[in-house]
Amino acid sequence: MKTLTTIFFLFISVSLFAQDRIIKKSSETINCKVTELGSAEVKYYYTENPKLIFGIDNALVDRVEFATGEVVKIENDTYDNPEYYVNQSKHALKVNFLSPLFGTTELAYEQSIKPGRSWETALGIVGLGNDVQDIDPRGVYGKFAYKFTRKPDFYMHRMHYSHLLKGTYFAPEIALRYMSYDRYSYYYDYDPYGYSYSGYSNNYSNSREKQVTLALMLKFGKQWVFDDAFLVDIYCGVGYGFGADDSDGLPYGFIVAPDDFPIALSSGLRIGWVFGK
Repeated sequence: MKTLTTIFFLFISVSLFAQDRIIKKSSETINCKVTELGSAEVKYYYTENPKLIFGIDNALVDRVEFATGEVVKIENDTYDNPEYYVNQSKHALKVNFLSPLFGTTELAYEQSIKPGRSWETALGIVGLGNDVQDIDPRGVYGKFAYKFTRKPDFYMHRMHYSHLLKGTYFAPEIALRYMSYDRYSYYYDYDPYGYSYSGYSNNYSNSREKQVTLALMLKFGKQWVFDDAFLVDIYCGVGYGFGADDSDGLPYGFIVAPDDFPIALSSGLRIGWVFGK
């Protein structure tokens, strides 16, 4: 009986004096007894002086290891906490509002992967819109982008995105276009002596050209979400383009300059709807 009593009191003593450990991000360890895991700081005391309570900022703490074996990871960046966004829509269907004015109709789909990250794909029909150049364009293009939503330059406690799909963003994008179009080659009449032009004529030749163009761009934009239902997305992009010949800079989905200066440009104004929790 005395042996059991001794073991019991020994167990109680060990439990009372067993210490927790606060592991700081600097790898420094604080041996103590943790009394509170607050939203802003961890409170603790040293066993030799239990009346004096200390506090350490959560931003300095990596984790707390309790004497019971439980480990609590301290999360400081609330932007990445998915619990803030459980009731928000994570999908969006968008229409490039101005694309029909430039000879195309474009639809885009975006899906949030996690807070601050999403992917986006777009499909455009060339020729389904206003033929501004009178070249009867026909074709299709596709785009794929991976979006990084910007965080503020400063951080305040419990800050997070107001919506998963809202904010200023940066996105690497690849775009591919296949199309055919009419190319007109005009020529002039010379006077009989060959000294000068006699003026413009109606003489021209017409041929049907095909073109495949590729663009690798960096896209910058801002997207607004209203009432978790409607969105507006405005963007512009710049990068390198391949496949345009010396006379083409066709503005269908994106522009690729001639090969001697292979710059690619894009811009757009998209409106759409968000859905899917």
